[in-house]
Amino acid sequence: MVSRQGGVFLARTVLIVAGGVASAEEAREAAKDADFIIAADGGFSLASRAGLRVDLLVGDMDSLDSPPQNIPILKFPREKDATDLELALDYARGTDPERIVVVGAFGARLDHTLANANLLEKYDLPVVLFHQGFRVYLVVDELEIPAALGDLVSLIPLSAEVRGIFTWGLRYPLHDGVLFRASTRGVSNEVVGLPCGVRVREGKLLLIHKPQGGGQ
Repeated sequence: MVSRQGGVFLARTVLIVAGGVASAEEAREAAKDADFIIAADGGFSLASRAGLRVDLLVGDMDSLDSPPQNIPILKFPREKDATDLELALDYARGTDPERIVVVGAFGARLDHTLANANLLEKYDLPVVLFHQGFRVYLVVDELEIPAALGDLVSLIPLSAEVRGIFTWGLRYPLHDGVLFRASTRGVSNEVVGLPCGVRVREGKLLLIHKPQGGGQ
């Protein structure tokens, strides 16, 4: 559902289509529950291939030969202090959504991939990124994922330290645990029970979920 307040659209689920590596099929899957779709500059090409209706185009337009004429555009100068994805995320946050979904955030350039992953620490609402079968969730308090037995889960700290971590449904559980950004301790866990999830008391982390195709 989309409403409008003070000239800003309010949506429950905002999809951002960015210009990284993603297939049209993955973009369509990410868009299933979207109320409002933002293309971040070159992400418009992916959205077009996927047949998605874009509600807003955001960025400096350096990746498009000719920006579309029938879509609202929030244009920025090429010399700016943020990536097009950050600009799109900031706009999406302003719509007061229940969650933000992103496709195409990773893969085109290593510097953009690392910057876009670290960027998520800035936000305090549910964000999930689709990337080549993986789901990357921003965990700011508590999260349960739609997992199956045998799926792989990694916990990657965004904050220097993440404290008060409780997990359930994982082979290697944490109970009031601590993970450090300068450590790989949270990599490659396995779903062994359902439901599966994590709760944190201090800090933010990414939960990276890789479905393995098994049943529940």
